[in-house]
Amino acid sequence: MNHYQEALNFIHSRKTHGKMPTLARMKALMDQLGNPQDSLPCIHIAGTNGKGSTATMIASVTKEAGYKTGLFTSPFIYDFRERFAINGALIGEEQLLALCKRVAAACNAMEQAGQEAPNEFEVVTAIGFLYFKEEAVDLLVMETGMGGRYDATNIIQKPLASVICSISLDHTAILGDTIEKIAYEKSGIIKEGCPIIAYQRNPETALAVIERCAQEQGAPLYIADEAALNLLDEQNNSFEYKGIPYTLTLQGPHQIANALTAIEALDCLKNKGALTFSEQQLQSGIKQAYIPARMEKIGDQPAIFLDGGHNKEGIDALLSSISALHIEEPIIIFGMMRDKPYQYAIRKLALLSHSFIGIEPPLPRAIPAHEIRDIAEPYCENVFHCSSFEEAAALAKEQSHGRPIIACGSLYTAGDIAQALKKIFSNP
Repeated sequence: MNHYQEALNFIHSRKTHGKMPTLARMKALMDQLGNPQDSLPCIHIAGTNGKGSTATMIASVTKEAGYKTGLFTSPFIYDFRERFAINGALIGEEQLLALCKRVAAACNAMEQAGQEAPNEFEVVTAIGFLYFKEEAVDLLVMETGMGGRYDATNIIQKPLASVICSISLDHTAILGDTIEKIAYEKSGIIKEGCPIIAYQRNPETALAVIERCAQEQGAPLYIADEAALNLLDEQNNSFEYKGIPYTLTLQGPHQIANALTAIEALDCLKNKGALTFSEQQLQSGIKQAYIPARMEKIGDQPAIFLDGGHNKEGIDALLSSISALHIEEPIIIFGMMRDKPYQYAIRKLALLSHSFIGIEPPLPRAIPAHEIRDIAEPYCENVFHCSSFEEAAALAKEQSHGRPIIACGSLYTAGDIAQALKKIFSNP
């Protein structure tokens, strides 16, 4: 392994999941690597939706406050290295290669000892822990991959705080088929005596599970106070919370709820003496937080938006954003995985679109573009399907006539469709 691409090939060649949900592989791997995670001051974040946005806001504020802040997120949109960032700067290719070699050697040692090989996300997480330890970050904001209880990131023993964002039905084959079961899996990141901050708009059944798990661990539970929220300008995502005004760069009304969770987590850690920041740094950090493919505006004339919402709550958030931004008759470019609520998403989005274009993400789980077209046809007058992202971008331009364009349905396709759209609209 001598080149960056070889490191990526090694990572992506790993199995997606192990034989069963367990932390045993991750514990064995981190033992091989000297357990760098044990000395990292960490904020651990789980949730079905909103964890990336919440993590990014927390990291943005602590960066503003002068902390060297590591941010571990998934998935990436444009560049694999997005998963490992310090104060907004991505890990270097050579550094990632060097760390990958160390993790690969540890994986080989495990396999030679007859242990089950680590999966892809476990390898990625191990690289992250090594990187942030090597760089001596003041704080690590770490997002889980899936679930929480058996997530590779849950090797963390004593976080500064745990955060559970919005919970809804997703990955039901792995996490359970009810809100209560999923909430229980997410609550696995709650540690003894460590503060837990929960998203205030979660279903009561989910909050009840989180509260019970917090009590069992003797963990103080904090939830934002909706009564202290005053909306100032919904279209520009300006609001006041506990008397302090904020404006978000992140689009969509749901981001205000995510911001309250982030603010509550930051205030909790400030009150316990773990963090120091001013009101101005809090406001500035919340405003500057940016994350790709969350109703991200990537073009003007016409307005072009990119959104990766891929479950019912994510689609509902997209619909709320379309309404709040007064977007009318958009051109929708849509691709989704078959294990997501694609029929619901297609029906809802096709009903409000001028033109609906189906695309097929290059993954085995993807819904074929022609199937998307067939489902959308009863709900929209202009329905198409395309065999490539470039073809879809060209068709969207042809159909637009100034109408806004929204590419949506999957984080896995966001980067590719964004590049295709930018290319087609950069040519006269």
